[in-house]
Amino acid sequence: MRSLTARIFLLTLIAAMAARAAEPVVLPTISFYTLSKDHLTLPADFRSDRNLLLLYFDLTQERDINDWNAVIDGWRGSDSSLASYTVLVSPQKNFLSRWWQNASMRSASPDHSHWPSTLPIYVDKHAFEGKLGISTEKEVVLLLTDRKGQVLGRVGGPPTDSSRTALRSALNAAGSPLGTIPASAVTTPSH
Repeated sequence: MRSLTARIFLLTLIAAMAARAAEPVVLPTISFYTLSKDHLTLPADFRSDRNLLLLYFDLTQERDINDWNAVIDGWRGSDSSLASYTVLVSPQKNFLSRWWQNASMRSASPDHSHWPSTLPIYVDKHAFEGKLGISTEKEVVLLLTDRKGQVLGRVGGPPTDSSRTALRSALNAAGSPLGTIPASAVTTPSH
């Protein structure tokens, strides 16, 4: 009898896990101000059917952010409808702490052209990362979403040949006109 009960419990657990895995991952609704002080609510304010969200969790990840942004800028040259956002995910803070962090980010980024797409967000990190299936803050995460915030692709870490290829494939599957790239044309950003 115990064996039968254990089997039923195990099958129920497997069925629940399979149902959860079949559910699409969707960006939770978040409201914030960009570095250019524009108010946005995502995913409602997404400008495109293909949105790249480059999430980072610590200012020490700036090298990977810069490398990914260089890759994304190249892709945007081939697909002008592609929207991209650089998102610093921070824990909820009081007004003064948020103001200080945002002001520091503005002063560290004199190129104002990226301010409208640089998004410092202040959220319950555990809940936010859980909803997106992010298990570690040790590496940056790049998400491809549709206009409704459904995650269509994801990679983590610095831009490597395999991560760029995986994301480019997801972009193509989402209707991007990027096409394929020959292996000889894939380069890793130099440091």
